Amino acid sequence: MVDKFELYHAAQSWFAKNTEIYRSSRYRALEIICQKINEVMNVQRIGIWFYTIDKEAMYEEMTFVANGVPTQGSILKRAELPIYFEHLRAERVLVSNDTFKDEATSEMVDSYMKPLNVRALLDAPIFSDGEMIGILCCEYIGGPREWDIQDKNFAASSSDFIGRLIESEKRHTYEKELRHRINYLENDLKRKLDDLNEAKLSLDLALEGAQVGKWDWDLSSSKLLLNKTWYTKLGYNYNELPQTIETFKKCLHPDDVSRVFEELDRHLKGETLFYECRFRMLTKSGDIQWCLDRGCIIHRTSDGKPLRVIGVNVNVTPVVKWEQSVIISEQQLKAMIQSLPTPVAMFDKDLKYLAFSSRWAEEWQNFGRAREGQNVRADFRPDWIKAMEKALQGEILSRDEDLVEFAPGNELWLRWAIQPWKNANQEIGGVIVMAENISSRKEAEMKLTQASKLSALGEMAGGIAHEINNPLSIIKGYIDLLRRHSSRQSLSSELLLQYIEKMDLTVGRISRIVNGMRRFSRESSMDEKVNYSLNKIVEETLDICQERINNNGTSVDVQYLKHDSTVNCRPVEISQVLLNLINNSYQATSSYPHPWIKIKMEELPTMYRIQITDCGEKISSTIRQKLFQPFFTTKDIGVGTGLGLSISRGIIEEHKGKLYYQDEAPNTTFVIELPKLDTVSTQISH
Repeated sequence: MVDKFELYHAAQSWFAKNTEIYRSSRYRALEIICQKINEVMNVQRIGIWFYTIDKEAMYEEMTFVANGVPTQGSILKRAELPIYFEHLRAERVLVSNDTFKDEATSEMVDSYMKPLNVRALLDAPIFSDGEMIGILCCEYIGGPREWDIQDKNFAASSSDFIGRLIESEKRHTYEKELRHRINYLENDLKRKLDDLNEAKLSLDLALEGAQVGKWDWDLSSSKLLLNKTWYTKLGYNYNELPQTIETFKKCLHPDDVSRVFEELDRHLKGETLFYECRFRMLTKSGDIQWCLDRGCIIHRTSDGKPLRVIGVNVNVTPVVKWEQSVIISEQQLKAMIQSLPTPVAMFDKDLKYLAFSSRWAEEWQNFGRAREGQNVRADFRPDWIKAMEKALQGEILSRDEDLVEFAPGNELWLRWAIQPWKNANQEIGGVIVMAENISSRKEAEMKLTQASKLSALGEMAGGIAHEINNPLSIIKGYIDLLRRHSSRQSLSSELLLQYIEKMDLTVGRISRIVNGMRRFSRESSMDEKVNYSLNKIVEETLDICQERINNNGTSVDVQYLKHDSTVNCRPVEISQVLLNLINNSYQATSSYPHPWIKIKMEELPTMYRIQITDCGEKISSTIRQKLFQPFFTTKDIGVGTGLGLSISRGIIEEHKGKLYYQDEAPNTTFVIELPKLDTVSTQISH
């Protein structure tokens, strides 16, 4: 009977020498390995499972079933098997001699072990690049089984081999590229050989044409056979230096010698499937040439020791210079961003800082201390993180004005923009964020708006005084009547009630005017928007200005909405816009023989429209182009600020509406459009 140790050792050697494993697809290679494990360990099911990225589950890459069809695709979840996954955390071989009784497998007895009659289990961790990525699961069917140390060691060594095999896949892309290059050069050379009828040229000529050095190292004699290109690319004549391993050492940069031979030694010990190293070589003239060396063991002694290694050497100096130029470009980009006069920051796909301007570091300490490589998920507001994640999907987001609260009582107005940046392959590599503090500008705008509002009140002051004086005169008249009746003692209760009611109505009129002025004159830009009657806004505005307009003989005709509707707004701001437009119409037409102003309100499918038309002629095209420019005015010096229409348009646009001059109207007509409530909700959601 073959000793188990020898059997397992032979299987390990078989793994190392079986070229089909290295040539096959990943699935086929794993299948070959599982077949061999089945053969030497006498286990009926051998499964290979890999962790998901978050380590919260494992998926079945494949399970070899003796005398059956392989399976794949099953999922094991940590949430469903917490005990089993906790045992795997030890990252050691998990041994179960009786799965029906073992704590580690207790969660899977009814769902997995009993249906398949799996009575013993041996799970060996699979490592890649120092991290556990899955398990090799050896399942014994029939009855309990006592696993010995040799079983455990063989399972562990088999899983290690699988891990190394998977690591080699990471180099597969480069291998394909190098193979493609060599194949292309070989084929190109073959075509040239056909044209020149030189069919006897060897592969060495192809490598020479490609400037690829070839080396063949005989470990038993330390001879290192080098082709002509290996010499010429370093500036030597062929065979100018002896073909030994010492020649190779001599041509290496002194600082790279130990690293190169460490990589070679790792391959000779079987720690890597291939030898690969990038290093510096010294040319005959003393210049430095960056080279990429790749090779592998092709012959071994009868006892498995490396005997012959063959490989290629490629000049990659242009690649290294390109990489260095990329680093310089990145440094220049960081320096450029750092010197930008605006607060700008650049992030990668993980939302880690790549670069930021000095203004950013100075102004946005609310976001935490900015430093390269720092992830900002914990420092930034959740809504900003969400916006940055949208930008990573290709969206461009911005706000011209956004009131942001960084802490209770600490609010700033920001103008910000977030957009993705793309790499050389036109793939999104991260996001760029610009966030400018515009609080000072916003404060100035608020002051201008308030000044414009007070200017409009000033222009109306005479009319408002007359509006209040008239009802005061009425009240005074009734008071005089009361005095006369009182002196004669001829005042009846009925007449007294009439006088009181008339005075009460008159006082109410004064109260409405005063309340309207008070509402209108206060700072309202920070008010919350509310749902407010559009008809009522027009009525309250006319309460302030109607008397002045009527005293001049100007008629005001208002066509209210048939079905009064509400809009989401700051009522005082909408009233300010209306008062500004009515004021403009009044001043422009006050000298006309029979001046009139018409206010027409109508409901459209998605909005409400208010037209303010006066008897004036159409405004010329030259003036129309400048109507909404700040500080443009056609009024006399000292009359108005030139800001009314500009501020009014800003107010309406902030309400998601429009303010414009109607070109096609026969008379001077301005139009306000405000969205309906459902339309505003849709705009906000977008």
